[in-house]
Amino acid sequence: MLGNLQADMSRQGVNTSQKGCCSACDKPIVGQVITALGKTWHPEHFTCTHCSQELGTRNFFERDGKPYCEADYHNLFSPRCAYCNGPILDKCVTALEKTWHMEHFFCAQCGKQFGEDGFHEREGKPYCREDYFDMFAPKCGACNRPIMDNYISALNSQWHPDCFVCRDCKKAVQGTTFYAVEGKPVCPKCIGADDEGDDE
Repeated sequence: MLGNLQADMSRQGVNTSQKGCCSACDKPIVGQVITALGKTWHPEHFTCTHCSQELGTRNFFERDGKPYCEADYHNLFSPRCAYCNGPILDKCVTALEKTWHMEHFFCAQCGKQFGEDGFHEREGKPYCREDYFDMFAPKCGACNRPIMDNYISALNSQWHPDCFVCRDCKKAVQGTTFYAVEGKPVCPKCIGADDEGDDE
């Protein structure tokens, strides 16, 4: 029967020579053919491996020699954003052993995207420098602001070097003798301990 059909079509000027066998159904292809992945297919048999939708001439992706439509390929194989769990189709950030959409990698506290300062991590969450130190850094015994750099440890507290001053006269006591009054440093002069040496 196929032979008669081919002969009838040839008489009418339609070329019916076989263009290979379909990779899906293993039958000869006469007429339109799709060549993809090094194989030939009937157009209706070149379908997404996952959803079976015809791919025709649309974009497709290959994985392990099998065709996938764009949506299924990204849903099945693209890395996932740690924030929204959506597939990442373009640029991404890899940090904290996770992947993120560029716009979804931001401070867990204030929501600001990270710039050149980078980020700090606490319990698997990223924070900007300001929020990290504000939330987790030890606070100065005098001004109660976060200690971000050098500090002095004294009187069961930590102090900014510029804040470690006499409670009364506000002069630096770092590297000198001082007294502790109500958890604050007081210099010998302000406590009156200098007077004894001056009387002699």
